[in-house]
Amino acid sequence: MSAEPAKEYEQSTAFAWTERAFELLAEGRLRAEIRRLLPGVLSSHVWGQCPRCGHQLDDWQALSAVTGSITNRRPESDPVDDVTVVDVDCGCGTAHAGAPGDTTGCGVSFRVELEADDGKQV
Repeated sequence: MSAEPAKEYEQSTAFAWTERAFELLAEGRLRAEIRRLLPGVLSSHVWGQCPRCGHQLDDWQALSAVTGSITNRRPESDPVDDVTVVDVDCGCGTAHAGAPGDTTGCGVSFRVELEADDGKQV
């Protein structure tokens, strides 16, 4: 059995990829969580199978940042929003045919929605 060749690069934000991402989340082949790094500093982590090319991706994003003013930090006890929306680009690390320059990934962008549990991990 031979491996399927990598899909060609195609820049796309079609909603179909978000729908597929939700299917993969439900199947456990794509995972996502929110982490509280420090009081008022949140990040998202999305990892697993890309909804378009099927390669493994590992996406970390800062959702908030400390601006230098302590008054801008959210207290540890404050909950995060009920739902956090994160836009993810395929970052599978594979050089897909037709990709511009040194770009890796298949070109797809999709969205995941994370529900806040206790504000530390979802």
